[in-house]
Amino acid sequence: MRIFVNATAATHEGGLKSIVDQFVNGIPENDTDNEYYIFINPKYKQTNKPFNCKFIEIEAKSALKRIYWDLFGMKRWSSKNNVKPDKILSLQNTGVNFDNIQQYIYLHTPLPFVRFNWNILSKKERGLWFYKHLYPYFIKSSIKGNTFLIVQSTWLKEEVCKYFNINPSRVLINIPSYDINNLRNLKEPKKTQEKLFFYPAADYKYKNHEIIINALSLLKNRNPKKYKEIKVAFTLTRNSYVYRLASKAGVLDKVEFLGLLDKTEMYSFYSSSNAVLFPSYIETFGLPLIEAASFGKQIYCTSEKYADEVIGEYIGVKFIDAFDTEAWMKILEEPTNYYKPYKNDNQVDSWSDLFRRMTS
Repeated sequence: MRIFVNATAATHEGGLKSIVDQFVNGIPENDTDNEYYIFINPKYKQTNKPFNCKFIEIEAKSALKRIYWDLFGMKRWSSKNNVKPDKILSLQNTGVNFDNIQQYIYLHTPLPFVRFNWNILSKKERGLWFYKHLYPYFIKSSIKGNTFLIVQSTWLKEEVCKYFNINPSRVLINIPSYDINNLRNLKEPKKTQEKLFFYPAADYKYKNHEIIINALSLLKNRNPKKYKEIKVAFTLTRNSYVYRLASKAGVLDKVEFLGLLDKTEMYSFYSSSNAVLFPSYIETFGLPLIEAASFGKQIYCTSEKYADEVIGEYIGVKFIDAFDTEAWMKILEEPTNYYKPYKNDNQVDSWSDLFRRMTS
């Protein structure tokens, strides 16, 4: 069987790259019988190249190029090269226009399915507004009678089924993988003078860095002594919007901008931090939460469905309203604890299940 894999939006970083990496790394263990044609962006790099995979570079990252590729490009490439797929897996939210070929669509954006709204007139929110109000039409138009959807969590499956009125049997759950053993084999946290709060997240509005900046500003005014004793580390650069917020609030002395970290660096900061912050109010799964819990870290996160599903049973988590500045300030004052590293007993090898379903 020949399977086309659509991943032209994946580059050298980001969530989509992680999904593509996990999929490709799972091929040798789960399917050596079928042939995979994986369409990727030229910037995407994969060191692991299974023998039954062909990587085809396609420049279709921009919105217009991607729409063209999804509607016409893949089908024309197939015709030109005389290679027809038996099945298609799209790892980037929407399917492709390709006759009656059975498709599996990995849906990893939660934006259309949450209660939050954004302002189309705001430059920083315009893209989010598009994903909330227009993008669902692109998703829905690519769902045919023989299409299966793949999501990362139970809460998202429920919302997707309601939104598209689709039978739950056609929506599969694929939990992101994480190397639990590798995490636990790292060294004990290093001692630092300041209490370190670590928040690994990109510079999106819904990641809610602003609430931490506001909490720091409030703490500086209310309790200068405690303010001097802490440090917050973001995985952002000094070119980020959050840096400008921190500068305006006068708290740059207490915020470290680390930039993009690789996995080893990320794990090192999990290990050396006193607590992990996660004020994001929109996530599909929230992988940093399960990683932080695997270190036995004190975790402060928003009281949203995704967080409760991922680490609701972890003793070291405290749930906080995403927009309560006072509450976020108070946790910066609190003493932090170290807990028994958390093991998610509900973890399943969902990639194996996906390969089984897709190749049967």
